[in-house]
Amino acid sequence: MIIVNAKFSVKPEAREDFLNEINALIASSKQEEGCLAYDLYESAATPNEFVMIENWATKENTEVHNTNPLLLAFAKNVANYVAAAPVLQIVEKKED
Repeated sequence: MIIVNAKFSVKPEAREDFLNEINALIASSKQEEGCLAYDLYESAATPNEFVMIENWATKENTEVHNTNPLLLAFAKNVANYVAAAPVLQIVEKKED
């Protein structure tokens, strides 16, 4: 399994645009083959700080996901929404 965590510090004035675009991406991504989970969470302690947690069955599934047109558009637009560069963490979890 591949686990992807992406942290976003969103500018308050860009919050609604960020949520609109990322919610469309979430809905699309959840329909992709191998998507086990694709969820966005907001920090209870820090407003406008979000973490996307993705779980994919295989590395190949993530590679196909990386060609999703909504993901590519979001990647182009993300600088308009965030106060700092997103932080990505990718982990491959070996099955027991």
